Amino acid sequence: MEMLYPIFSRNNFNLRKETTKAAEFTNDETKEIIYLVPTKKEISIILNPEIVDKKAILRADKKFHSTALTQFPKEMHTGAAPIHYGYSFKFANESELDSFLYSFNRI
Repeated sequence: MEMLYPIFSRNNFNLRKETTKAAEFTNDETKEIIYLVPTKKEISIILNPEIVDKKAILRADKKFHSTALTQFPKEMHTGAAPIHYGYSFKFANESELDSFLYSFNRI
């Protein structure tokens, strides 16, 4: 996962917090937060649902629930209490992630 950090840095996202469940990045200019979550097959990032809802151009794969998404809103999922959630976006390689982050900063 650490090998992807330079891609975030190149696109003005700085690492703010890292746990075993996710790495939290904040954009220096826009203050947008993106989480990078570890997966085995593809690259997976999680965006704030409020941003995805505002920017109609963004199309997410699905909702992602995790206690690691501490800066995102909560909703009821399968447990007894609300949990943080966001929308996941998956990429096959580093180039796709880089292109997405570049475009994301411009919409």
